[in-house]
Amino acid sequence: MSETKEYENAEKDFLAEYDINQYDRPSIAADVAVFSIGRKLETDADYRKLPPKTLRLLMIQRAEQPFFGKWALPGGFMRKGETIQETARRELKEETGTDKAYLVHCDVFSDIERDPRGWIISQSFIAVLNEKDLANGHLAASGDANEAAWFDIIVEKKAEHKQEQGNTVTCENDYALILKSNLSEQEIVLCAVVREQIVYHDYHEIITYNIMESKGIAFDHAAIVVSAFSRLQRMLDSDIRIAFDFMPEYFTLTDLQETVELISGQELVKPNFRRKISEYVLETDRQVQNGGHRPAKEFVRNLDRFYR
Repeated sequence: MSETKEYENAEKDFLAEYDINQYDRPSIAADVAVFSIGRKLETDADYRKLPPKTLRLLMIQRAEQPFFGKWALPGGFMRKGETIQETARRELKEETGTDKAYLVHCDVFSDIERDPRGWIISQSFIAVLNEKDLANGHLAASGDANEAAWFDIIVEKKAEHKQEQGNTVTCENDYALILKSNLSEQEIVLCAVVREQIVYHDYHEIITYNIMESKGIAFDHAAIVVSAFSRLQRMLDSDIRIAFDFMPEYFTLTDLQETVELISGQELVKPNFRRKISEYVLETDRQVQNGGHRPAKEFVRNLDRFYR
């Protein structure tokens, strides 16, 4: 008998005797932090100027217990036969009406007491929707939700602390999370304080997030939001191409710069920014009217810099 055949027979014998039900198993859920760029609603806006843009996050108001009436990220449990990525895409389409969003795995949240229903592990994802995908889709609360709404998102560092002990360095950063939305002409404000702890040991890092305060946000989703926002900033810092996922097919360089500034929280010098992204864009003969200003040129992605 060949060594390969012997190995296959041994494996078949092992699997025939193996009982997976002898081990406790958690439920697995996908929670998706869906980001987009939109314009603020301003009743006294100057017609000569377009309203300023804002970074937005999609939230769902729960229609059942636990956390009835609180707001949560779109998501749900993985079904039999699905991968966790397929779960995230299914939930995203159910809530937004589109499956064209950029989607990437972000983090794992597995604290034993994170969900009062039992042992539930959340795989968090980041999704990015551009204006065209938003226009073609629609917000629709699923069966366990009352409402789906976009919230302006602000994440600000409020405190930081660093401690060194031997070859271990611990950094703690407290972030204030504020989410604002106008739903049915009623302003909704959700807020939380989330502590990010980064432990560096032997030049490696472990990052955890703990909720210090939370108002109106279900489960541990305030921590998931801060984690996703932080990851989005790091992605942008290492590769500016993520900013293009917020753009439709045609866009202005001003739109692109505003997006980068909103995510990074930093004001950029226009000439420097345009030099940095010049190899990623191609000028078209299209123009768009921006408020009372002269028309602005529109650009498209230079696909040679995106798919290679």
